[in-house]
Amino acid sequence: MVNVMSCEICGRGNCTRSFHSLNEQNEFDKSADNIKDRMRNLILHDISRIKDIHEIEGKDYIPLDEVNDIINYY
Repeated sequence: MVNVMSCEICGRGNCTRSFHSLNEQNEFDKSADNIKDRMRNLILHDISRIKDIHEIEGKDYIPLDEVNDIINYY
């Protein structure tokens, strides 16, 4: 079975990003970047609120499962 990727801009299976105008591509990228920035900020904020911090040799460590839970939440 062949796995066909759909267009990241319009979602159609028989389309690719290059079929869209440069303006459409740029608008999509700007929107996608805003979403990525917002998600990154939310995740970093939630990670900074983790209370279970362990210091080892002067470095702070937090449980990986707590970070994974935060990432999976979003």
